[in-house]
Amino acid sequence: MNSLPPAKVLGGSQTGEINRKDGTFHTLDLRFYLDLLREDQDLQRHFLRTWAMGALLMLGDELGDHRYFDRAPILELVYHLRNGIAHGNTFNITDDGKKRLAKHLAHNGNAAAKNPMGTVYEITPNLTGPVLFDFVGAADVIDILRSVEVYLSQ
Repeated sequence: MNSLPPAKVLGGSQTGEINRKDGTFHTLDLRFYLDLLREDQDLQRHFLRTWAMGALLMLGDELGDHRYFDRAPILELVYHLRNGIAHGNTFNITDDGKKRLAKHLAHNGNAAAKNPMGTVYEITPNLTGPVLFDFVGAADVIDILRSVEVYLSQ
């Protein structure tokens, strides 16, 4: 099954466009880049890393626009993961962050989606080290996204 858009010219390459601010665009040969992604495991790892970082940054920013709603633990987990990613992919819980943790727990303990082992990820005031691919992995990010969706849908 081919889910790529049809070629614009019969027998031509299947292309995609990335728009520039001025209205022009850059054309991509989609088949070339999908084949490259399928074959290059290093590229796959970088792609997953970039996707996971971007997803948490965007979700954190969107939740921030809503002041993290009721500050449920799963939402607060996103807050701290997002901040760690935005600041060099490293946890550095500031004094304000510690005060926030004293008021609002940050974990996935009662989250709708967890890994098969049921791992609980909890942000503590003294947590340090890398965020992604040390504290949580790309699949954990998917679980967190799903859990936020379920929580906010209730």
